[in-house]
Amino acid sequence: MRDRSLFGRTVTVYHGDADALAVTRTVLRGVFWQHGHRRTPAADGTTATAAMLLVVPETAARYGVDYTLEPGDRLCPGEGPELSWADWGTFVPGVDPRVAVVQYVLPFYRGQVLHHLEAGTWWTGSGTGAHSLTN
Repeated sequence: MRDRSLFGRTVTVYHGDADALAVTRTVLRGVFWQHGHRRTPAADGTTATAAMLLVVPETAARYGVDYTLEPGDRLCPGEGPELSWADWGTFVPGVDPRVAVVQYVLPFYRGQVLHHLEAGTWWTGSGTGAHSLTN
């Protein structure tokens, strides 16, 4: 039997729509979530960075049917708060350390069938910009 303890987390996905001036909120259960922070010394001071990985098995939620996810979407562990468009600009890692902003979305297939989706990001501690995955 497969150990499912890795996929016991709940994460809230937020998608901002500037045309509609609205934020769509979707709660995903049965996912893997890892969000960490690291501080490294630099010549001009200490640099803080964060990394995030979200894995959504297709058995937990169907991509494109139950939820969508794209770069720029924001994630929060657990059942995150309801947001209005007015809240969207300040719902960023630099203001709320629980928040992560998706930089990439990568679907994985088993044969021709979607098996799971991975999304991740690397952000500066201030939330001012995404960095390359190669950094």
